[in-house]
Amino acid sequence: MIIGLGIQLFGYNEFGWRIMAALAGILSVALLFVLVRRLLTGLVAPMGATVGAFVAAGLLAVDFLHLVHSRVGMLDVFLTLFVLMTVHFAVLDASRDRSPARGVGMRRWIYRICVGRPWRMVTGLSLGAATAVKWSGAYTILLVVPLLIAYEVAASRRDPSIPDAPPRPWREAWRIAWRRELVPSLFLLGLVPFLVYMASYVGRVPGSAFAIPWAEGSFWRHVLDEQLRMARFHHGVVRNHPYESPPWSWLLLKRPVAYYFRIDGGSYREILAIGNPLTWWSGAAVLIGLGVAWLRRGASHIGPEAIIVGGALASYLPWLLITGSRTFVFTWYLLPTIPFLCAAMGLLVARAWPSPAGRLVTVVAGVAVLASFVFFFPVLTAMPLSPQDWRARIWFTDCARPAAPTLELPNDVIDKGPPPTGWCWI
Repeated sequence: MIIGLGIQLFGYNEFGWRIMAALAGILSVALLFVLVRRLLTGLVAPMGATVGAFVAAGLLAVDFLHLVHSRVGMLDVFLTLFVLMTVHFAVLDASRDRSPARGVGMRRWIYRICVGRPWRMVTGLSLGAATAVKWSGAYTILLVVPLLIAYEVAASRRDPSIPDAPPRPWREAWRIAWRRELVPSLFLLGLVPFLVYMASYVGRVPGSAFAIPWAEGSFWRHVLDEQLRMARFHHGVVRNHPYESPPWSWLLLKRPVAYYFRIDGGSYREILAIGNPLTWWSGAAVLIGLGVAWLRRGASHIGPEAIIVGGALASYLPWLLITGSRTFVFTWYLLPTIPFLCAAMGLLVARAWPSPAGRLVTVVAGVAVLASFVFFFPVLTAMPLSPQDWRARIWFTDCARPAAPTLELPNDVIDKGPPPTGWCWI
């Protein structure tokens, strides 16, 4: 629908297909800056927070996979944007004013459920939009729910009417938070996303919305049949694709995907869906280090580490868990995880920035990332390269396939057959 808006505004052409994806990619970069800046405010010096947020957003802006998906008419950059919106709005809701609800009776409940919870309302709207783009958008709930529970329980330990009172016991805080938040959360994080998801089918499936839901021909029955059809398709897919790769290998860049390849007058033109090795490999290491450090401190502080590591796990771990139930998955499914890798790097830089050595390492690393972006840019945007220059950018060529021809050059047409067993960028 969003891509269609671009086509409606600018015509059924390359610009119309891709303008909305470009805007979504740009907004994702801006939103990551705002999110990381908010997470770091008060924890590091203001300059460090700004630099850390700039580094996180800058890394996402020059990430290879994010660039590629911001220039093509595919769904994943929109999923990334809505995931970031969901997390950002959840953080805003967690830091809201917790003054007692106004009014009495029904007016008080309405205020508590929606009017007084605007950030949780838009969290639910964003979560529904992410799920409507792709089912994997629902994975974000694995971060949002624990995050909000942790914030609400921590806030419930304090009695706002008695500022100097000692903290309540954890068990009592759990009980207060559960009683106060259960109904609003079921509405804002359950019903609201569901309604957004259902609204995405309006005009897409036939039937009356006022018919009995289970009746043949009703809108609700058609939507349910569509869910069952998609579930059957996704569960237990056993077909192979030459560019598929197991989820454990995505961060290792074992098998990127050739979206486009042509030989043009002796020059090679390619669009390769691949991540930046410097950002992905170092970001994964930093992310693991942040998680380990947070756990060693007892995992009791709801700081930026918990949100960044939690966001990465919520968007990536489910793919690892379904590895045994289906093949036919691809490295671009990792795209919503990349902002959290960049955020982890931004957090590291923010803490290292006060020291001269930290600033020096940051500048050197930034120059290296920019240099890698310039070096790989031609194979991300189908710029013409000589065969020799193209091969200089294809670092891994162990492309033998079991019982199938070895790929000597990228092939963006074939969609059947096993992938290479080794590291292959062709």
